Order: sequence, then C-alpha cells, then structure tokens
Amino acid sequence: MPNRLTLTAILLSLAFTTQAEGIKLTPGKWQIQITSSMSMMPQPIIKKLEECIKADQLSPEELMKNSGTCSVSDVKSSGSQISWKMVCKHHGGEMAGTGQFKSAGSKMNGSMELAMDLNGQALTILNKWDGQRIGDCK
Repeated sequence: MPNRLTLTAILLSLAFTTQAEGIKLTPGKWQIQITSSMSMMPQPIIKKLEECIKADQLSPEELMKNSGTCSVSDVKSSGSQISWKMVCKHHGGEMAGTGQFKSAGSKMNGSMELAMDLNGQALTILNKWDGQRIGDCK
C-alpha cells in the first residue's frame, strides 16, 4: 500500500506540475529513487524505478482513476514548486498528509508525509523521491 501511494503521489505531482505555469518537466524515460520511512519500521525502504513519462499520460483525471479512494486538494504552484494535500480512505480508516514537488526540467525531487491511526496506534509515513531524466522512451 505505501509503495502504491508513493508512486501515485509522484505521478500526480508530475501531472500537476506539467500543467502549472512556469514549472517544466521534460517527457521521457525517468529514473526515480523512492525512500520510504515508517514510524513502525527501524530502517527506510529504498526503491529505484524507471518510468516512461509522456505528456498525454499525465492528466490528473487519468491518474486518479487507478488510485482507489484517494483525493488531492489545495494544490498550490509557485515557480518550479508545487504542494498539495492528499486524503485516502480505505478499510474503514483514513490516511491524510501533505506533499511537495520541485522540478528543474530534467531533474526533480519531492516528499510526502502521511499519517493515520492504525488500530489505536499512530502511523506516519514519509516518502522522499529524487529523479532525473535518463533519455527518450523506447
């Protein structure tokens, strides 16, 4: 679940940034490193992925249709930075948090912090990502 939320959040942030005035993101093949830390885990989980990002795949509506019951609100854009709030409802609970994303055309980074109550225990998840464009999609 956390990895799916992380990838969804990254793709959503990319979708919003390509539409926000003044923020540039170059379509192509991207290498992204995701570092996920959870309050109940002793060490972070680090994953690397490669994703082909095409401008026509980055509409928020298209990305949200596969994200389950998550919604994004309070999207704010300024220069090369964007921030948002996110709420996901699942299994009788709610996970809520904030995120931010910065882009410099062929490089990007960001973070998202989520919190929820899991059977009476507070759970926090911090996801950080760094990415760079590594070429054209094939």
